[in-house]
Parts: sequence; C-alpha cells; structure tokens
Amino acid sequence: MKSDLAKLAAFSVLVLAVASVTFWLEAGENPAFAETTVGQAMPAFDLPDVDGKKHSLGDYKDKVVVIEFDNIGCPFSRGTDPDLIALAQAYAPKGVVVLGIDSNAPNTPADIKKYAAEKGKTYPILKDQDNKYADVVGAKTTPEVYVIDKSGKLAYHGAFDDRAQPDKKGTTPYVENAVKAVLDGKAAEPKEVKSWGCGIKRVAK
Repeated sequence: MKSDLAKLAAFSVLVLAVASVTFWLEAGENPAFAETTVGQAMPAFDLPDVDGKKHSLGDYKDKVVVIEFDNIGCPFSRGTDPDLIALAQAYAPKGVVVLGIDSNAPNTPADIKKYAAEKGKTYPILKDQDNKYADVVGAKTTPEVYVIDKSGKLAYHGAFDDRAQPDKKGTTPYVENAVKAVLDGKAAEPKEVKSWGCGIKRVAK
C-alpha cells in the first residue's frame, strides 16, 4: 500500500513538472536559450525580408541599429507601430537603421507585407523562419527591442516605452532615449527594461 502511494505521489510530481514546463514554453519562454547581454556583441543574422532580399547585421556596420521583434497579430506590437515608424523617420538622417523581425510561426511574408503597406512601415521587416534568431538572442515578446551601437554591441534591450495600454504612447521613451545616448557616445540609461506584450508564437519542437 505504501509503495503504491509513493508511486502515485511521484507520478503527480512528474505531471506537475511537465505541466509547468508546457506553460513556460507556451508563454514564449524557452529554457534552452540564453539571454543576449547588454555590452556584448549582438549575435549575427542572415534573414530575408518580406520580398526575399537577404539582410545581415554586417550590412549595417558603423550604424546604430534598432531591432524590434514584432507580430502583426499582437495588439501591443500593432500599438507600437506608429511610434516606431515615427522614430525610424526621425532618426534615419542621423544614420539610425530600424529593422523589424517577425519570428511568429503563423505569419507569412505575404501577410506581413500587406500589413506593413497598410500601416506605412517602410523599414525592412525580416522573416525569422522557425524562430531561430529569436531563440539565439532570447527574444520572448512582441514588441521586444534591441538597440545596437556602432561597434555592434548591444546597448539597450527591452520595452519600447512605459505605456500601460497597447495603443497609448508611454511617457518614458526608453528606445528613443537609448538611441540618443548611443548617438552621443554615451551609455543608455536604463540599459534594460522588462519587455511587455504578446509571447512569440514559436514552432512546436
């Protein structure tokens, strides 16, 4: 009897552990990949945009690069789009490059291209097939932003701003402040802010 109870207890613990890991993965987390650390070199990529043209991080050497992981189906990502478009337009003359990366399994290049045209997103949006690059850098949400300095090192990572609602601009523009600091040769402050939004819809593995 005691042996049966012990087996039942062990089985219950196993079920709970599996359920916890499943929830973790469904929420956009993955225990297998590590975070990209501020101050370290941003991992390289070689990804196609929605027209099939390849882009690599090396293409933008000596430029400040803003990478946003986005999702056309996420209200938080959609809400940030007008502000990111404005940022891209305002800082392009200063040599700042904005790139969108879509790592969400359900979104096709055609769907992304159609949405970008409707919203007036003129900066490149890259398709991260099978969320491989998102896994490499540890991106979990949409939107989630990485600001890279001219030497290729990560200067800022996290939330776009401090908004409380998807479509209402926040009062502290973390990304713009980081871009300004990097252009001035200074460190971003803060360097990292927890991102908010929807979990990246990863492929089943």
